[in-house]
Amino acid sequence: MGEITIPRHTPGPPQHRHAQHDEGFYFLSGRVRFAVGQDDYDAGAWVMVPPGAPHTFANVSDETAVMLNTYFHDLKAMVDAGQPLSHDSVAAVWAKYGTEPSTEYA
Repeated sequence: MGEITIPRHTPGPPQHRHAQHDEGFYFLSGRVRFAVGQDDYDAGAWVMVPPGAPHTFANVSDETAVMLNTYFHDLKAMVDAGQPLSHDSVAAVWAKYGTEPSTEYA
C-alpha cells in the first residue's frame, strides 16, 4: 500500500485493466474522478475496481487529493517526480503485474 498525492488538475494513467487482481483506493483528502469503462464517478472515500474492469482516474478538482492505493507502489516515484503517466511511461510497470491498456475506452 502506498500514499499518493495527486496535485489539482492532474490526469491519471491511461485507462487499463488488471487481469488477475482488484485495485483499491482510499482517500485521505480531496476527490478524484474515476472512469470505469464509459462511466465517470466522483470519489472521495473508498473505491474498489474489480479484475478485468477498464479504469483510470484523475484529479479534476481545485484541491490536492491524497489517497492510499493497494497497488502500483512502483508508480509512486513517478507521480512524486511529476512524470506524466502515459502509456509509454507505465508500460514496464504494468507488464510486471499482468496489467494491460484498455483500448476500447482510450
